[in-house]
Amino acid sequence: MTTSSTKGKAWSQKEDETLCKAYRWVLEDSIKGISQTSEGSWTRTSKKYYEFYKGTIPPNPRNHESCSSQWKKQLHPRLNKWNQALIKAERRHASGANLYDEVRQVEQLYMDDMEIPFTHQGYWEICKGWVLFRDPPQEKFGTTPLIGNVSSNTIGDEEARKLKEEGKENEELAFREKMATSLRLMAEQNAITVEERKWRHEEQAKQIQEEMNDRNMERDTTIMTPMSMAHFERKKRNIMAR
Repeated sequence: MTTSSTKGKAWSQKEDETLCKAYRWVLEDSIKGISQTSEGSWTRTSKKYYEFYKGTIPPNPRNHESCSSQWKKQLHPRLNKWNQALIKAERRHASGANLYDEVRQVEQLYMDDMEIPFTHQGYWEICKGWVLFRDPPQEKFGTTPLIGNVSSNTIGDEEARKLKEEGKENEELAFREKMATSLRLMAEQNAITVEERKWRHEEQAKQIQEEMNDRNMERDTTIMTPMSMAHFERKKRNIMAR
């Protein structure tokens, strides 16, 4: 049972990213492989989560149940929908298409399904290329040996088919990598734009304040009523004290 200390504690971005790293590491562990039970894999994920958490001890205790719940209810559904949007966009990809338009198409496909924008680029950078997000999702644990009397033509056809599938898979992965990189760059550019806009607003506000201060310093208080004179003299003293 999830402890009361675990319930109601929202996961931070750093916690989510650490969980993605830990769970991927556990599932791709070549020593354990597919011999792990579901509960066993989440127990290991919880332990690996604490190992991977950089800096300090995680702010909230996360046991195997809370890790499993966060992945299954929050992270995997969103990452899977994003992966599906990338796959759909790749299938609609036209030669010579504008990359900006393709990126917008991926974002729109995700919005159509989830009704909210995708804001987990950092998580996707950790999970992209994982077998859980192949087309279709799959797990590969070595090749199946050929049994019986199989002709050389059949073997050759099978090898050709596998090479063709691998080539298609590599093309799709390359496309999704390109899209992910473009989206990350756009997000970084948007962050820079926000900072620049904030800086301009601050500079504009500072300039307006300086102009108001100049006008207040130039006011002739000798022609004012005693109350107004006291008010503006106080303003002048405050301005000079800055």
